[in-house]
Amino acid sequence: IASIMNRVRNLKNKYRNEDNITDEFNCTKVSADTTDNSGTVNQIMMTTNNPEDWLCFLVRLEKKGVPQTDVSLLNRLIGRYSQAVTALPAEKHSQDENYARILVRFAELKALQDPEEARDQFHLARLNCKKFAFVHVAFAQFELSQ
Repeated sequence: IASIMNRVRNLKNKYRNEDNITDEFNCTKVSADTTDNSGTVNQIMMTTNNPEDWLCFLVRLEKKGVPQTDVSLLNRLIGRYSQAVTALPAEKHSQDENYARILVRFAELKALQDPEEARDQFHLARLNCKKFAFVHVAFAQFELSQ
């Protein structure tokens, strides 16, 4: 059974990756403005609305620049991470590593703007995703930096 489940997961990942590549091409064909990803966000929310797809989208968006130096990118990222956190209910996804990564990265980005709001976001991540060590490590690093 474990072997079959691994094969199924591999196939899902393979086809999901191919779908993401196709979606990227479609997104660039549809929208000339690459900063507006509302079509991709709507597609994620209407179809799968899972942490893996959100994280993939957010990481791709983050690769478009350096949020520490680009204020407009930072604001756009914070807005999209906020959308992801709002769209993904904690009670359903608290055991998902991708959800935990979204919460942590959102808190890290908030730390660049407002440390107090970042602290609140880290507390939320620690409360909802207790089993992931990287959540607690990221919070400890944040506290040390403060």
